[in-house]
Amino acid sequence: MKKRFLIIVNLIFLILLTILCIKSQADSKIILTCDKNSINKDDEFKVTADINNTDIAAFTIWMYFDNEKVECLTKLDNINILENRIIYTWFSDTGKNKSLTELLELEFKAKDSGIATFSIIGEFYNQNGEEIDIQYNNLDVNIGEEEKIETQSDTIESQNISDDNSNLEIMRLNQEGITPNFDPNIQEYYLVIDESIDDIDVTAIPENKESQVKITGNKKLKIGKNIINIEVTSKDKTNVKNYKINITKTNNISKTNTNLETLAIENYELIPEFNNNTTNYNLEVSKDTNSLIILAIPSEMDAKVEVAGNEDLKEGNNKMIITVTAIDKITVKKYNINVYKRNESEEKEYKENEQKRIEEANNVLQKMSTESVVNPDEEISESEENENQTKQMQSTNTAQDKIFMIVGTAVSLLVLGIVIIRIKKNI
Repeated sequence: MKKRFLIIVNLIFLILLTILCIKSQADSKIILTCDKNSINKDDEFKVTADINNTDIAAFTIWMYFDNEKVECLTKLDNINILENRIIYTWFSDTGKNKSLTELLELEFKAKDSGIATFSIIGEFYNQNGEEIDIQYNNLDVNIGEEEKIETQSDTIESQNISDDNSNLEIMRLNQEGITPNFDPNIQEYYLVIDESIDDIDVTAIPENKESQVKITGNKKLKIGKNIINIEVTSKDKTNVKNYKINITKTNNISKTNTNLETLAIENYELIPEFNNNTTNYNLEVSKDTNSLIILAIPSEMDAKVEVAGNEDLKEGNNKMIITVTAIDKITVKKYNINVYKRNESEEKEYKENEQKRIEEANNVLQKMSTESVVNPDEEISESEENENQTKQMQSTNTAQDKIFMIVGTAVSLLVLGIVIIRIKKNI
């Protein structure tokens, strides 16, 4: 009986210990700290990455920093510095878990005034090869005079980002070519990579620095389609936003073209103007519009284009999607158009405003036309003056003609008289 009791107690103890370990791992968090409160240009300071007593067998971390404002001075064999990124790898010499509190300490030098942001992500494993879930935070270091530092701190605090905010502020990859450009409100992105790339480093910094960010799918990428998910959980745990990056890993990038050459809507204009790297658009249509005629021409003529959501439009917001599938039949890009259909009252208001704009335009044209027309009285006076000038010229010409006639007649008579006198003398 006593032996059975001891077995039960040991089982309960093991269960409690397991629960505590799981909770401890789930609550693991890396904290970045700076050893100085006041930093001026050319000052040296240290940034430390601490973790709350977690059992770890191996890890790799990536620290990103603003290399325009700070310079990393630390030089170690197991640290690689690539422009604005520091890569550090550690593993237990025994292969067993070790309880760690400090992961890394780095020394920096301030190059320019302003706010230098430090962020960190990584991969952590226990002795069983299982990945450990870690939370991350960011560090803003103020560089400059003390008065400026206080002002910048006040500015940051005045932003008052809500606890339910689950937006990303920054999303950055170590590979170029992602489309569209990052926007906190756009949640789907696209990237094509070469077959030689196995991992992609992702920097994801939330707007609320206390939000939790979880990145999955960016390691051990396979040939074909891959998806990187970035999950952002708000500080108060009420909102979760997922950002998705569609990755195509291929040995023939020429077959992955999913761009549209042309995207147009009959009788309407897209906002913003079409660009093949812009995937989100807005459009407003009248209450009588039930369907839209779409012209979507792919850059690669053998690519496949499908249009959905352009018919049976309802009042309010409608989602229209143009899906382009590349000739590899794997790579896909979606162009999203939010179509807003006006209701009856909105249509009435729209037409009234349109009529006002037309009247204003007509008034402007009429004013311009009026200013360019000559005064009728001035036109008549000018006409009379021109007529008088014409008469005077005609009168002058008549008088000159008469004088020429008189002079010509006199000369003729004189010549005739001389001829007659000579004839008489000869007789």
